[in-house]
Amino acid sequence: MLSQLFLTLVNMLVVEPAQAEIGNRLAKLGAPPAITKDVTSCVTAAAPILAQLYSEDPVRGVVTAFRLWSGTTTYSAVLRAEVPACEPALLAAEPYLARPAS
Repeated sequence: MLSQLFLTLVNMLVVEPAQAEIGNRLAKLGAPPAITKDVTSCVTAAAPILAQLYSEDPVRGVVTAFRLWSGTTTYSAVLRAEVPACEPALLAAEPYLARPAS
């Protein structure tokens, strides 16, 4: 029950906004579809991993959510730090994510 709650919270506060923000940015900046697909898959797969981490350490989850909300970190930074398996996809997307949106 509690793990399902954390999974729902992670989806609402991290996964869905990350997919929207990163996906829109990659599409707007013309990233190849393969890169967008890899990042989207990574973000989706990160949900249970993040839920597990934050259920074991709720303060970490709250701090991460606050940092995302306040703009002191980014979704890609959180995914890189918390889900090492996302690193290759995020590295491939970095040239697009680092560009200013026009």
